[in-house]
Amino acid sequence: MQNLSLKKWRSGERSLGGWSNLPDIHIAELLARSGLDWICFDLQHGLMEYSDLTRLLPAITGQPVTPIVRVADNQPDQIGKALDAGAQGIIVPMVNSVAEARSAVDACRYPPLGNRSCGPMRPLLIEGMSYLTEANSEIACLAMIETQAGLDAVDAIAAEPGIDGLFVGPVDLCFGLGITPGDFGNDKFAQAIAMILGACERHGKFAGMFGYSPELAGQALEQGFTFASLGTDISFLRDGVTGAFTRSGCADQEPAATKEEEPTAGY
Repeated sequence: MQNLSLKKWRSGERSLGGWSNLPDIHIAELLARSGLDWICFDLQHGLMEYSDLTRLLPAITGQPVTPIVRVADNQPDQIGKALDAGAQGIIVPMVNSVAEARSAVDACRYPPLGNRSCGPMRPLLIEGMSYLTEANSEIACLAMIETQAGLDAVDAIAAEPGIDGLFVGPVDLCFGLGITPGDFGNDKFAQAIAMILGACERHGKFAGMFGYSPELAGQALEQGFTFASLGTDISFLRDGVTGAFTRSGCADQEPAATKEEEPTAGY
């Protein structure tokens, strides 16, 4: 197997991806054919369940895009099942300590680097037995830093062997810092981002950001993040409808729900 996004990150290339909240195979396939480097299927806040992965991941198989799954919780069974369904990367929310980072790594890696149980149903169909010897080096294990506790332990979390990178959920980080959600210009937020980027640089790890918009994604890459999401399937659809109204010349008919920028979900 080859994780195309990890290959890019390891070579120092910056990477843009997208976020999938909707359990629709046609939207997933469209995103996979759009030029994104990776797609994250969201089991934490997205409108999908594990059973949806068994349809969504096959829908993008064969496309040059890396399937990543954000699990709902840092639980070995959730992580293992997502990997067995074909995920090549796992984003683990609310990692607040070295112990929690180690738990995520253990669930992502086969022995001797972890304690992932063997039963990769879809990967065996696609890769064969070679998957078992390659998975440890080709699965991306990404820890989300979203709280003050996570920030306090960020250097130790980044130093943990088997953690490939840190991922920022900016709004939850705002909540964790006690500042207004979405106040990304706040000094406390800027200092937190600097701490996360610094920890990644010191320990040779990748830094990722959930971007609510292409502009935020671009800013993240300029700041030093390795990868960022351009938006979500929902925001892409919303922006497409808004743009269609604008191009029609009937801007006065623009839907009211699109006239003010809205977060697409709680990240």
